[in-house]
Parts: sequence; C-alpha cells; structure tokens
Amino acid sequence: MSHPFTRRELLVRSGALAAGSLFLAGTGRGFAANQQRTQSSTAGRGKSQTPLLIVVYLRGGADFLNMVIPYEDKAYRQMRPTIAVGADEGAIPLGRTGFALHPAMAELLPLWNAKALAPVVCTGSPHSTRSHFDAQDFMERGAPGLRNVTTGWLNRYLQATAEPDGSIFRALAVQGLLPRSLRGEFPALAVPKGLEQGKGESTLNEFEDLYGGGDAEDLGVTDVVGSGYATIETLRRLQEILDDAEIDRRAGYPNSPFGRRMQTIAALADAECGLEIAAVDYTGWDHHTEQGGVEGRQAPMLADYSKSIAAFAKQLGPRISSTLIVTMTEFGRNVAENGNSGTDHGRGSGMLLVGGKTRGGEVHGRWKGLGTRELIDGRDLPITTDFRDVMSTCLESHLDFKLPRDFFPGHKVKRVKLFG
Repeated sequence: MSHPFTRRELLVRSGALAAGSLFLAGTGRGFAANQQRTQSSTAGRGKSQTPLLIVVYLRGGADFLNMVIPYEDKAYRQMRPTIAVGADEGAIPLGRTGFALHPAMAELLPLWNAKALAPVVCTGSPHSTRSHFDAQDFMERGAPGLRNVTTGWLNRYLQATAEPDGSIFRALAVQGLLPRSLRGEFPALAVPKGLEQGKGESTLNEFEDLYGGGDAEDLGVTDVVGSGYATIETLRRLQEILDDAEIDRRAGYPNSPFGRRMQTIAALADAECGLEIAAVDYTGWDHHTEQGGVEGRQAPMLADYSKSIAAFAKQLGPRISSTLIVTMTEFGRNVAENGNSGTDHGRGSGMLLVGGKTRGGEVHGRWKGLGTRELIDGRDLPITTDFRDVMSTCLESHLDFKLPRDFFPGHKVKRVKLFG
C-alpha cells in the first residue's frame, strides 16, 4: 500500500515525532507494557484528589516585569518610558505589595483575591547564557551548565516514583513535541496535533498503517514497530477519553491553541484517567520589537494566557486546591526598553503559581528594586531565588516527594516558603 508521506514526514506532520523519539530511545517497552493495563487502570475511578502538577512554559523569555509590575518603583517608568504600565494605564494593584498585574491579566485577579495566585519575583538560573536554546535546556533538565545531564526534571520525578500498575496517562505533554522536562526513562506521551479536538483519527490511521495491524506481540518485534503500535493504541484510548469528556462551554476558554490545550487538560482531569503531570508550551514571547505596554504584541498574549488559566480554574472548581499550575520562562528581559518598543534578553525573571496549597495573595521572592546598583551589570534583574528551589518546593509540598540526593545535579536545594 502506498502512503502520501515518508515515515519521517508523517511523524512530523502528525506531531508524533516526540513520541517516536521516546520509544526509539528505549522507553517504548514501557509503553508496550503499560498499554495493556490502560483500560483497567482508568476504568471505574471516581472523583479523587490525586495531585496534578501542570507546567506551563512561556518560550522566548517572557517579560515578567510587565506581567507582575513594580509600578511603585520610580525607576520603572524611567527605564521604560513608552512601555511602562502604571496606575494611569490601568495596572491592577496586588494589595499593598507595590506590585500590580498588567490590565490584560485582569482575569487572574479573582485568583489572587482567593489566595490561589502566588507570583515569585526575581527567579532564574545562575548560568549567564542569553541563548534561548541553552537556557531552556538547562532549566528543563534542572542542571544549568551541565550538558552531560540528558533527562528532564519532571521525568526524573516520574521515574523515581514509578509503580508497576501506574496509568499510561500519568504524564502527558498536550502538544506535538515532548518538552525536555519530560524526556528520559519514564514513558511520557506527547499528544499529536488535533487529537485534543477529537480530529486525530486520520492521523492515527496513517501512523498505525506504517506499523502494521494486529497486536504488538503478533508482529514478532519488541522495538520500533511494536512500540510504535503500542503508542498508537494508547493514543486511541486517549482519544476515547477525550471524546467522552464533558467540555464546560461556560468556563470561558478562549479559542486559541493555548486555551484549547488547557481545556484538554481540564477534560483529562475530569476523566480521572490517572493524569499526574501535564506540560504545555506557549511560544512567541521573544518581544524585541513592538512589545508595547497596554497595547502591543505582549498584551493580547497576556490576555489569552490569563483567560485560559482562569477558565481552567473555574472548570475545576474546588479541585483546584489539589492542582498546581507552575508557569515559567527561560530568562527575563532587560529592565530598560530598547529603541523598538521592546525588550532584549536579560537575566532575572519570575514564576507564577496557581492553585494547590500555595500561599496565594502574596508576592514571593526577594525584591531589591530597580536602582542601578541593584541590577546585574546595571541592566538586568538579579536572581534572588534559584528556579530549582521553586521546582523542588513544588515537588515536595504539592506532590509529597522527598528529593533524592543530587536530584538537581550539583545544587544544594534551599526550601522556599511558597506553601501554607
């Protein structure tokens, strides 16, 4: 039978190349073994409070200073004369903290008021790279500067806590490519494009046809073909779950890629399929030009992000207390705007925590101000909280995980008081 694409072309087109790289790297046997248990491990489960950790990555180096804004700092407007967002521009004060939300992020204010939103300022990596690729790689592997570390921090957690009868849907990337944080020995799954909308049948049929029909054992192989077939069967089961899921149309998700992905995660959480770790990327945050303040390229993205997170929290209702959303980015931007109404690569940034048992309604992290003496090289926010300390605190406090020694290679973890 002829095919319209080569195998690689089909993998790329379907968004399943990440899954392919997983089983080619040796984790396919995990898919093949666990796939047979999928039906039994997801059937008949009632509503539970199994903790769920969702990691949202804003790729491109999002400008945190115009998200959680130090609007009372006099140097802020001096450094950003055309893109500053202060009280006159509608910045939303976060109590008496001296910080405010960008007006496009108004949807998150109820979460702040409910003590379910916890910003962390001046976070980042001690490594000085301003390369997107290196910074993302170091952060997702939890090992700044160590190129010999090849596993992601989330995958290391999953591998350390793996159980023989665990759900195959324990870890999902709701996107075509598996992020580095989920790559490693534990068989995490990337969801091909379109599957979350229940439109992935043709893609799955094409992919399955490349690997033949029948049970993986009948194929007489244990590696690429058998593992590929097991992955397709797992994706078919996932599609069944999503097709049966109840979509809350009243939650207010925006009709955007990120909104649909958060809606998919909510549907999986409702389905009680054993989901514990979910990852999703939001790309396009590298705003060297036309970033703007109230208007510009960043504002509509902030609105999309905030509406999606707020809708997710609304759909989950009380279960948001057992669900933690961690939003991060690879580095911050220069404090001063550039000549193109944008910002260039910087150092210190921030993170946003939503839900769980976070100490919401507080701005966390040590803030030194925007004076020239307080900045790195007179231009960048300092890093007063290592990103690994936030990650480790989330694993320990939200997932009740005791970190093994050297879980973050070469780093001595300092606990951050982010949870009640």
